[in-house]
Amino acid sequence: MALNGFHFDKCDEEVATAFSVYCGISIMHALVHKQVQKAEARYKLSQELLLYHMKVPDGEVNHALEAVKEPDREQDDQYRAFPRFNFCPRDVKEHARSVQLSMRMFYDLNFVASFKIHEYKLARFVLLVQKGYRDTPYHNWWHAFSVAHFAYSLMMNLRLIERGIITKMQGFSFLIAAFCHDLDHRGISNSYQTQTSSPLARLYSSEGSVNERHHLSQAICILNDSSSKILDGLSTTEFKECIDYLRELILATDLANHFRILPRLKRLRADNLAEGSNQRLLLSLMITCCDLNDQIKSWKTVQHVAHLVYAEFFAEGDLEKQMGLRPNAMMDRNKACIPMLQIEFLTTVIRPTFDILVQIFPETHVFLDTIDSNREQWERVRNRAAQQQQQQQGNGNGKAVPGNGAPPEQCNGCDATAECCDFTCYTQANE
Repeated sequence: MALNGFHFDKCDEEVATAFSVYCGISIMHALVHKQVQKAEARYKLSQELLLYHMKVPDGEVNHALEAVKEPDREQDDQYRAFPRFNFCPRDVKEHARSVQLSMRMFYDLNFVASFKIHEYKLARFVLLVQKGYRDTPYHNWWHAFSVAHFAYSLMMNLRLIERGIITKMQGFSFLIAAFCHDLDHRGISNSYQTQTSSPLARLYSSEGSVNERHHLSQAICILNDSSSKILDGLSTTEFKECIDYLRELILATDLANHFRILPRLKRLRADNLAEGSNQRLLLSLMITCCDLNDQIKSWKTVQHVAHLVYAEFFAEGDLEKQMGLRPNAMMDRNKACIPMLQIEFLTTVIRPTFDILVQIFPETHVFLDTIDSNREQWERVRNRAAQQQQQQQGNGNGKAVPGNGAPPEQCNGCDATAECCDFTCYTQANE
């Protein structure tokens, strides 16, 4: 159509088309931006709700502070033994005492003075972290307390900060990461999260390490709460540095990441820690050792922890069966040979990991002796179970024998979830 002799040509049509597309994109952007704002608001609201239900009474905070400042005689004895590698955090039992000992770590490493941590916020931080763990068999507060204790013991006994092996900021981040590394763990693995397209998987699966990214998110949530901001005394640069280390360390607790960097970890030596990224690799190695430290404790502790771990594994396996999925053999209570799985775990994961630590710090060689001793104990359990199986077959007992080599019914009234059980009479207690 012409107007005063002029008409729209091809160029005008293209401009009009481009403008209409631009308008459409602008409208869509505005709508999406509004949805993002609503999502952020819902996220903040859910975090506020979470922290509200994790609310720590002032009385608990004050009690923790008083106990740390004026320990009784029993606490004094415990404090003296606390830094040692052979101290077992799982023997503490009382939640209140574990909180006091947790706070003690920050004082002993001089983090409270160095980073200007408000004592009241420190107490509230530890109590919030404690409440942030679910009541799962293994991935609970006692696991976090145990991991943090080993991080503390490494820094105290090896004098990592004093010797300049790690910086004070790295040590501070290391301890916080140890406490927070499994926050809000639901007792299920990354593979289960991804396989079932859980809400966490939908949020994090594209980035990998689904559980670990959620733990990191929960840790930052607690650190950002005004009542537990133990990073308040840091400058902006220091704060960013601390969060950066925290992210690296928590993500490093995913064993998949550990195996990915294992060839580089094996090249670490006492004389090359200052080269390139070796210091960060050392931190990743140490947080993995902390996560696995139950395996270098006494046989009694190793037994007990195995019960807890397989309680979680078998529960996950049961869920997968209910969904019509085929669980991994180690998560199938009818197929798992627990002593064999533990021997394999100690041989292929635990010893190679601690071998590297001992390679860097020869003074920790006792860890390897303990690992070897515990592996021998599992071999004895396996052999006893095999003997029992042979005796049953020799006696013509036609009962089916599950994968762990033990009879399917309870033996001598033993509870398979009890600490006294050595797995030779393990039963399907949860069926």
